[in-house]
Amino acid sequence: MKQSLKDTLVLCDLDTLMLAPDGNLAQVVREVLNLFMSRGGRLTVFSQRTPRAVRTILGSVRLSAPALVCGGTLVYSFSSGAGRALAGFETLNEDFLHKLPAAPGVGIALQMKDGSTRVLRMSRALEEHLNREWTPYLLGQPEAVSSADVLRVLLYKDEPHVPVLSLFEKALAESAAPLLVERLSADCLALVPQTLSAETAVKELCEAAGMDPGQLAVVAGSQSMVRLMGLAGESAAASDAPAEVRVAAKQALFCTCAGGAAAEYLYRLVREAEGSR
Repeated sequence: MKQSLKDTLVLCDLDTLMLAPDGNLAQVVREVLNLFMSRGGRLTVFSQRTPRAVRTILGSVRLSAPALVCGGTLVYSFSSGAGRALAGFETLNEDFLHKLPAAPGVGIALQMKDGSTRVLRMSRALEEHLNREWTPYLLGQPEAVSSADVLRVLLYKDEPHVPVLSLFEKALAESAAPLLVERLSADCLALVPQTLSAETAVKELCEAAGMDPGQLAVVAGSQSMVRLMGLAGESAAASDAPAEVRVAAKQALFCTCAGGAAAEYLYRLVREAEGSR
C-alpha cells in the first residue's frame, strides 16, 4: 500500500512554481493546494524572498514545517515567528561593507538574519524587485550594519552589460572569505558564504515535521534547490527548469514553471493517495 499524504513533506519552489504574474499565488495552485492540504498533505516552501514577503504571499496558507527563505540561508518558522540562520558573514572583515564600490546603475541590498532587508544603494532594478516582491526595507549606511548580522549581499544591475563582479572584485578579494556567487536573475547576483549547509536545512525541516529526509519531496524550478534535491527521498522538476535541475530530479513534470508544475505534482500526490485506498 502506498503512503498517505501525511507521510510526505513537500518542499516547493514558491517563487518559480507557485506564483502568477501579479506576484500572488496562481489560482490553479491555490485550488490544488487547498485540496492537497484538506486531504492531509504537508507542505512548506523555498523562496529567495524574506519572511515578511513570503507571509504576505501565502496569506491564510499554513505551512507544515519551517520555510527556507532568503535563498535557503534562513530557516523560518511562521508559527513561532522565529528563524535560524544557516550562514552568515561573521568571518568577513568589519569594513567589507564599507568597501563595496558605488558603481553607477548597481544597487546593493542586504538580507539580514532577523529577516529584514537593508538597502545600502538603490538602483532602478533594485527598486523594481522590491516593489514586485512586496519586500519592506530600510535604507541604511554600511557603518550602521555589522557583517555578523548579514545573511546575503544582493547586487542588482540596471543594464545587462554592466560587469558587476569585476566592479566588486577588489572588495571581495580583500574580504578574504570564501563566497559563493549565485545568479538569481538576469539583473541580480547574490553573494553567500560557502558555509551554507543544505544538509542542516533538510535536517531542521524534517525534525520540525517529525520525518526523516527520505520522506521529503523537493519540487523545483530553479538551480538554487539542486543541493536540496540530492538530499531528499523524492524530487521533481518542471519541464522548462534549468538542465541541472532536470538532471537532478527523480521525476520530470509535464507542466512548465509558470504553467502549473506545482499544481501538477500536488494533484498527482492526491490521486496516488486516493488510488491506494
